Amino acid sequence: MIKWVTALSVVLALAVPAVAEEMEHHHDHPAPERLGAVTFVTSCNPEVKPTFNRAVALLHSFAYSVSEQAFRDVSAKDPGCAMAHWGMAMTHYHQLWEPPSNEELREGAAQIKIAADAAAASSRERQFIDALAQYYRDWEHTPPTVRAQRYAYAMAEVARSNP
Repeated sequence: MIKWVTALSVVLALAVPAVAEEMEHHHDHPAPERLGAVTFVTSCNPEVKPTFNRAVALLHSFAYSVSEQAFRDVSAKDPGCAMAHWGMAMTHYHQLWEPPSNEELREGAAQIKIAADAAAASSRERQFIDALAQYYRDWEHTPPTVRAQRYAYAMAEVARSNP
């Protein structure tokens, strides 16, 4: 029994740092077999609605790269869909883990700028876009915690405005 407990202790001692390392650097998960139902109303072309809703469901399932590709598909089918660019920017902000890398911040900032500059977006969509823009604003000089706080305050206003 003592040999078994010792062996198990050694295995766990070696495994925990490896798992922690994996958790620290790999936050993109494959698409789950089943996704929850999402209905996210947008002013985008109605034909992209199913793909957009799936992209949001993937985003909330931490399948960031698959979600980003789905948002890119929406953008390809409806180039004027500002929310497709919002979605691409969202895939670079992993709120539960460490802040995005500089490359992710550059890409997210570029996508949210495209979304903000898009002519066709409802006032509700503008609120979502503007809230995420708070996170990406001045990312080179502003600490992640400050940017996250700005985003949280802006999203609280989005929630108040859209019960």
